[in-house]
Amino acid sequence: MTTATFSCIKQSTALGCFPRLKIIHTSRKFMGQIYVPVINWFLLVFCLAFVATFGSITDIGNAYGTAELGIMMMTTILVTIIMLLIWQINIFIVLLFVIFFLGLELVFFTSVLGSAEAGSWVLLIFAAILFMIMYIWTYGSKLKYESEVKQKLSMDLMMELGCNLGSIRAPGISLVYNELVKGIPAIFGHFLTTLPAIHSMIIFVCIKYVPVPVVPQSERFLFRRVCPKSYHMFRCIARYVVSQCFGHGHDLILLEH
Repeated sequence: MTTATFSCIKQSTALGCFPRLKIIHTSRKFMGQIYVPVINWFLLVFCLAFVATFGSITDIGNAYGTAELGIMMMTTILVTIIMLLIWQINIFIVLLFVIFFLGLELVFFTSVLGSAEAGSWVLLIFAAILFMIMYIWTYGSKLKYESEVKQKLSMDLMMELGCNLGSIRAPGISLVYNELVKGIPAIFGHFLTTLPAIHSMIIFVCIKYVPVPVVPQSERFLFRRVCPKSYHMFRCIARYVVSQCFGHGHDLILLEH
């Protein structure tokens, strides 16, 4: 249960559906061996509180049954989607599959819900809280991205400022993380107006997770200039699969002026 929770949280974080947490990779040889300290402590506190509150094996069994049936129903729904979109199986076969398996699981699930007051209600509330956290985070992330797209700086403004960007260019490399794959983020304009100097090289870093098994090394980092050559401004799009983690033993990036 612990390792499965770590995996689900990491997948949700990579897909942008859950707040970012500290994830520790415990193995350099095997991909996916991870440890999430916050989730581990949360599971400890929640399990102790749950057992201490109920103390009855019957109530705990009811909660466990609700969780298991919920997983089975969600698995059936996801397999159905895969059968339709990826495997492209005949619609009548898919309907027979859904009616048989999902119908059987719904019968068991409704019987478990009948004893919701005897322990199952805790899992239902817990699931509702997690759903709200993921929904609010996803909604907020979407609004943030849309705001960055609308407020990004225009190229005409950069041309007016000149290659020195209206400031002092100090030696060094500046990495600016943002979600944009095109254009200059609005936060960079804030840097120009508040910082006394800007580094001589500026790289806008954007990390994107792609739904493919493997990203070739030659396609992992995509570079292009943002402004004319004299500006020394670049964009780096780091492309990784969901199961990989940025910065875990990968190559360092060296740029030449």
